[in-house]
Amino acid sequence: MYQEFYGLTERPFTLVPDPDFLYLSPQHKLARAYLEYGLHQRMGVVVLTGEVGTGKTTLIKALLKTRERNQRLGVLYQTSLKAEDLLELLLAEFQVRGHFNSRAARLTAFNQFLRTAHERGEHVVLVVDEAQNLGVEALEELRLLSNLQAGKEFLLQVILVGQPSLRERLRHPALRQLAQRVAVHYHLRPLDFKETKEYINFRLARAGGSNIFSESGLDKLYEYSQGVPRRLNIWCDLALVAGFAEGRPEIDGEFVDLVYAAQGGSLESQEDSEAPRTEPPPDLLKASTAEPQVPNNGLGLAIAELSGRLTRLEGLVLEMSAHLLPVLTQVLDHKLHPEAPVMPETEVDDHMPQPERKETRNASSPYYDQGLKSSVRRWWSKIRGLERHY
Repeated sequence: MYQEFYGLTERPFTLVPDPDFLYLSPQHKLARAYLEYGLHQRMGVVVLTGEVGTGKTTLIKALLKTRERNQRLGVLYQTSLKAEDLLELLLAEFQVRGHFNSRAARLTAFNQFLRTAHERGEHVVLVVDEAQNLGVEALEELRLLSNLQAGKEFLLQVILVGQPSLRERLRHPALRQLAQRVAVHYHLRPLDFKETKEYINFRLARAGGSNIFSESGLDKLYEYSQGVPRRLNIWCDLALVAGFAEGRPEIDGEFVDLVYAAQGGSLESQEDSEAPRTEPPPDLLKASTAEPQVPNNGLGLAIAELSGRLTRLEGLVLEMSAHLLPVLTQVLDHKLHPEAPVMPETEVDDHMPQPERKETRNASSPYYDQGLKSSVRRWWSKIRGLERHY
């Protein structure tokens, strides 16, 4: 949408973990070094933890992208499972085929797979993302599987990736043996002020852009994100969309403030985010103190504030759909009927006869770009209207 306006080859800020856009801050470099050391030395269990959105999955994907040829990798992203389902999932992940009607049969099949891989000189690695969702029994099952050995070498290496609660989970008395097996552990923290600026400029450069955010804009982005890369991606992307809608070649701090306020602030709870917050509307404050009384712990106010923000967000999505769908429909109609006439987007009187137009749909026609930009501008004006209304 905004790539051509800002001279970008692709969107630099997305929520999809992309190893090509991995910014290696000093702590990310150290984390990668520890992970590579654990892999090369075939240490039994490696743990990487970090706050939500600090780049754990992106770091792991970058590590997997540069894996050695003899490494046999499996990745589990679905971790809300029971211990008895773990073996079946592992067999499917490593493509071990067969009908195994009991846990003993599944364990025998997986053990045979590991031994066969070892004989071929393969290093089997299992990466478990969002490992904090695993229960005590499932984690203990992983420990038992990682105990399988051939001579002096472990047949399975396990990398656990998760949020800080994973560390608390590993301190459970029933998991003491697993905790003792952890050879490498690193915890990622949010970026500091200097790293945040470098992160934004690095991703812009990777997409072919530069000098889009002013110094004041970078300052505000750090203030609202607190250095969390995922939040930075969200606010930078929204700022670029809004900047494109208003034709701003440079985005400053005042404009970032406007984008933040127009979105109603962050949807994260105060416990999850230390970013500045907009004050809730007076009617929400009144509702939070109305009968029946709620405990004086801020829960009622937080729920009321979140409800109001979700309502505004829902309305914003509907408004975006109303403005963008007509343009998308035109583009689709052009694909199906390339010779159909197209009219530029102008205000017309339905009661006045219109002269015939000889223009035909053309992929290079400026009417498409004008229509898209006009729709984005109307969407942005609606957002600013929401800010004034609420």
